[in-house]
Amino acid sequence: MATTTATMAAAVAASEEATFRDHLARKPGIGISLVLFFGVILGTWFFIYTTPEWGDDAAFFAWTSTIFLACTSLGKSSRKESNVKSRERGTLRNTLPRRPLFLVAFFCAASAVLATALFSYSSHAEVVGLAGLGFSALLGAASTSVGIMFGDSMSHVFAFGLSMLYVGYGDVKSSVVAALIPLFLAALASMRGSRSAMSLLDSSSFLLKPVTLQSCCLVPFLVLVHQSIVNAEHLVISAVPSISVAFLTLLLMHVYSKYRVHPNGNLLTSETKSQVVFAGISMLLSCSIIMESESKTEASKALVFFLLGSLFALLFGLIFAFVGDAWYSIGSGQFQMVSLDTIGIMFYVISPIVVLSYRLFDKYGESIASQSALLKGYVQSTGFLSGDAYGGELISFSLVMTLATITAVGVPLLNTLSPMGGYLFSRAYTHGQPATKKVALCVNYSDLPKGAKQRDDILNCLEKKKTDGQTTAVLNVFVTLEDLKQFSTELKLIADKGHAIALAPSVDDGEKKICGLSLFRGSKASCKLESARSEYSKVFGKKPSWVFANSVDSNGRHPSLLHTASDLGMRVAYWSTLVRLTGGGALTGEQKMAVSKDCSDKDGGSIIYVTLEQGVSSSTTSALICELIDAQDGFILQSLSEVVRDDFNLILK
Repeated sequence: MATTTATMAAAVAASEEATFRDHLARKPGIGISLVLFFGVILGTWFFIYTTPEWGDDAAFFAWTSTIFLACTSLGKSSRKESNVKSRERGTLRNTLPRRPLFLVAFFCAASAVLATALFSYSSHAEVVGLAGLGFSALLGAASTSVGIMFGDSMSHVFAFGLSMLYVGYGDVKSSVVAALIPLFLAALASMRGSRSAMSLLDSSSFLLKPVTLQSCCLVPFLVLVHQSIVNAEHLVISAVPSISVAFLTLLLMHVYSKYRVHPNGNLLTSETKSQVVFAGISMLLSCSIIMESESKTEASKALVFFLLGSLFALLFGLIFAFVGDAWYSIGSGQFQMVSLDTIGIMFYVISPIVVLSYRLFDKYGESIASQSALLKGYVQSTGFLSGDAYGGELISFSLVMTLATITAVGVPLLNTLSPMGGYLFSRAYTHGQPATKKVALCVNYSDLPKGAKQRDDILNCLEKKKTDGQTTAVLNVFVTLEDLKQFSTELKLIADKGHAIALAPSVDDGEKKICGLSLFRGSKASCKLESARSEYSKVFGKKPSWVFANSVDSNGRHPSLLHTASDLGMRVAYWSTLVRLTGGGALTGEQKMAVSKDCSDKDGGSIIYVTLEQGVSSSTTSALICELIDAQDGFILQSLSEVVRDDFNLILK
C-alpha cells in the first residue's frame, strides 16, 4: 500500500512538473517582461552609482527601454495567442482585454505624469533631473499596481523594497538599508513558519478597526496641514496641491468603505489582514530611513515623487472601484464598461476643472497668498500656532509620512472592497443579478464535516428545503485537485444529489518550509488549475464552469491563474457575504443579521461564502450550516451558474 501511494505521488509530481514546463513554454511573455523590467532597473541603479554624472540620462533610458521591451515581449506573446482564441467585443461575453498589462502600464504612466506635473507645479524653484524623478514616480505607481492587481500586501512590499534601491540612489548605504526592511519582510513571508506567526496577530483586531485605520491616516495628515501653515516659506514645495490630492483620496476611501454595496463582503482573509500590519510598518520605516539619509534633499525629492506616483495609482483604482460599486456592475464585462464611462467623465469633466484651477491660481495666486499670510499672522498672534520650526529649505517629513501611510492603508483597503485584478484578468463576479430571489451558498469541501452522517445532515437539510415549496436547494462546493484525487467517490455522491461542484486553486504542499511569495507562484498555480480541470472532467464527465478565488496564500488571485481560468472558459467567483464560523453552537446574531440584510437588500443575487476560522474543527460545522440554510426564508438556494448569468433579461413589472 505504501509503495502504491509513493508511486502515485511520484507520477502526480512528474505530471505537474511537465505541465509546469509546458505552461512556461506557452506563455513566456510575462516572465520575460518581469526579468527585463527588474534587470533594467538594477542595471540602471548600478550605472548611476558608478557614473553619477550620467544619472538623469540613465534614468530616462531605463524609463523608455523598460516600457519598450515589456510591450514588445507582451506583444509577441499576444500575437502567439491571437490565433488560439477569438474575442467578441461590445457584449458582456469575452470583452476582456487580451493583455490587461497594457492598461495597467498606461495608468502607471498616467500616474507618473500627474505626479511629475504636480511636483513641478508645487515647487518653488526649477526642478533639476526631472527624468530621473519621473522614473521614481513610475516605480511608485508600478509598486502600488502590483499590490492592487495581485491583491497581496507581501507582493506590494516586495515591489516597494526593490523600488527603494533606485529612490535612494543618492546615498548607497541608506538606500540598501531602506530596501532591506521590506525585502526582509517579504523573505519572512516566503517561509511557512513565519507566515503562520504573522497570522496570529489577527486575534488582536484592534489594529484593523475602521477607527484605527482612519486615525493612522488622519494624524499625519493633520500634522502635515499644521506644518505647512507654520513653515510654508521653508518648504521646497507648496504642500497645498499634495494636501488636496491626499484629502480627496482619504475622503474617497472613507465614503467607499462606509457606503459600499456589500458591507459584509470583505475580500481579504484573516491571514492576509494580519500581513497588512507588518507591510505598512515596514514601508513607513523604509521611508523614514530615506528621509534621514546623507543626501537628504535629493533623496527626499525622489521619495516624494515615488509616493505621489503611488498616490495617483491608488486614487485611480479607488475611483474605478467606487463608481463600479455605485452602479452595481455585475461581473468583469459591466465593470469594464462602467470604467470606460468613468474615463470619459474624467477626461471631459474633471480634467477641465483641474485646468481651470491651475488658471485660477496663476491669476489670483499672489492675492490668495497675501490673504493667507495675513490670516497666518493673526492665528499665530492668538497662540494657536507656534513660530517657525525650521531654519532651512526642506521637504516636510509629515508630507512623506502622510503619503506613505495613505498608500500602506489604501492598497489593502481597496483589495478588501473590490477585486480589481479579477475584473481585469478574468470573468470575475462578486454577486449576481438582483431581484431574482436566488442566492448561492458556497463552502469549501475541506470545511465540510468528514463524517458521512454529519455531511448527510447538511444534504438532508437542503432536501427539506425542497419539501417546503422550493423547486431546488443547491449547495455549491469548492474542491481542489487534491480533493478530486482523494474523495472522488464522495464528490460524485454530492453531485448526483443535484449539488454544484466548482474548482478551487490547490493549496501548496504544507510540508515545505519555504512556500515563496505568491508573486512568483503564478505559473505553478496555473498549471495546477489545468490539471484540476482535467481531473474534474475525468471524475464528472464534463468541464468545470467556475473556479473560486480564495486566499492569496493558495495563489487564488494571481493574475496568471485568473487569465488561465478565462482562457479555459471558466468564470471566477468571489463573494458578496462572508460568514466565518467560529465553532460555537449557533450562529451569532450579527452573522444572521448580516446574511439577512445582504440578501433582502438586493432581493437576491448574493454569493454567500461560508468558511471556518483557523484552528476550528470541521466537525462543528454541520449544525451551523444547517442553521444558515434554514435562515434563507423567501430565497431559493441555487447554483452559481443560475445566480450569475450573462444572458439574464430583467423585466420590471
